[in-house]
Amino acid sequence: MSARRTLIIIVAIVIAAVAAGANVLYLNGVQDRANKHAKLLKVYVVAKDIPKGTAGETAIDQGFIKTGSIPEQFRPATALSDISVIRGKVALTALASGEVVVDGQFVEPIAAQVTFSQRIPPGDVAVTFSFDPLKAVGGLLVPGDKVDMIVPFTPTPPGKAATGAILPGGVETVFFQNVPILAIGSATAPTPGQTAAVSAPGGGTITLALPPQAIMRILLIGAGNITLALVPPDNQPTTIPSIDPSNLFAGGLTPTG
Repeated sequence: MSARRTLIIIVAIVIAAVAAGANVLYLNGVQDRANKHAKLLKVYVVAKDIPKGTAGETAIDQGFIKTGSIPEQFRPATALSDISVIRGKVALTALASGEVVVDGQFVEPIAAQVTFSQRIPPGDVAVTFSFDPLKAVGGLLVPGDKVDMIVPFTPTPPGKAATGAILPGGVETVFFQNVPILAIGSATAPTPGQTAAVSAPGGGTITLALPPQAIMRILLIGAGNITLALVPPDNQPTTIPSIDPSNLFAGGLTPTG
């Protein structure tokens, strides 16, 4: 190869290197202007969807998480700066691709467990009663249903002292409405997102979610004196007048009036 040809090749390489460098500087300048000269900070980003319960070490070692950068003004205050802290933890919820990994998305395994207590609505407690199937919609109830409670009782006659006992007969009253059934026997109500079909256990003990004072009233009445009436999922509680001998035959020719 002649010296002249060698010189031409060297010059071409130098020109290419200069052009590449200029291109990089130009692109960096464009990106810098696009970010308005913002300082870029390192973050960890979900590279592919992470299912709920995925172990942190699995997410790291199998490429579910990658490093990235983000303008300082957009970086979440709780963004992780050390991804190794998620080792030994699990994803609390499903994480979508593109999310910045922040503190609290991976938790200790025990914190991610769903216990029965987490199914109880705020302000309620869970209590279990045994109902005669004939007073519990013939065993057709399933966990997740809601029921109204109908109570028969005998009011204390005027002029007589109350005995403290509530006895069947006399007046029928809707006691509580839209009471959620958490479980029947060991079968529990589905949690949000579950798609498995729920079948009627056919009877057994029924676990309800109720405020503590409501439970004390039921204990005073006796669950055996209560009839459960199944209501539609969108049922709206409303005032329902009590029925007694004086208005037993009032109303129209059909149950709906």
